[in-house]
Amino acid sequence: MPDLPTRQSALAQTPKLDELIQERRDLWIQRLYAPDGAPRLPLPVDPNRAGYRDGLHALWLAPGEWLLVSEGAMAPADIGDGALSDLSHARTVFRIPVAAAREILARGCPLDLRPEVFSPGHCAQSVMASVAILVHFLEDGAHMDIYVARSYGQFMHAWLKDAALSL
Repeated sequence: MPDLPTRQSALAQTPKLDELIQERRDLWIQRLYAPDGAPRLPLPVDPNRAGYRDGLHALWLAPGEWLLVSEGAMAPADIGDGALSDLSHARTVFRIPVAAAREILARGCPLDLRPEVFSPGHCAQSVMASVAILVHFLEDGAHMDIYVARSYGQFMHAWLKDAALSL
């Protein structure tokens, strides 16, 4: 089997990220299509909800579809029934502390991110600066992760950084 190329960050050509907006690297990201569910996983069934167990985040995307995210690779046998699509090299993920994330996202995203509406364990697909995004309010209540297509990584980083400058 040929050696696979090492994943390079979409932001490799940009200056180092500051402490406020961090890029999460080397994530295992899979889109799971399982219309009947995957019995071995704790999948959220309610729209715009996320679940977390044993290092695996499961974000609801649509009926029968979830985004699975882990810092370590998982064996497909651990998943059970369903079709997986590897998106690890296709997404750039930014982590922002929740207070700053609410302020930054309010500048260009139509989601209602008020604490009483968008609380820990929520996720939602939306747009920001005309780019499709997925926002995940982590279960720890301290951070939000923002997922974008890798091809928009540099643009979104610059946009987030500009929005953060006016905080």
